[in-house]
Amino acid sequence: MIACKQVAKALANHRYYELPWWRRIPMFIHIKLCVMCGEYHSQVVDMQKGMKNYLEHEEAGDVEPAFHLSDEARKRMQKALRDSE
Repeated sequence: MIACKQVAKALANHRYYELPWWRRIPMFIHIKLCVMCGEYHSQVVDMQKGMKNYLEHEEAGDVEPAFHLSDEARKRMQKALRDSE
């Protein structure tokens, strides 16, 4: 069994699915058994998918957000930021 530190390092430095099968199998077992590594794995995968999606949109030239804050929401956020200082 590999250690949590090794799993975290491998997930941070490489794409999980691009690793050779002989490294994926022990990692997969560890991720399924260790709650913390399982949560970290799902966060890394979500981040990789988000970055891939963003880069695809950037290449297409449509990176402007599809949503905008309402004036009321913007004012609430500005007030919360001022109050926190």
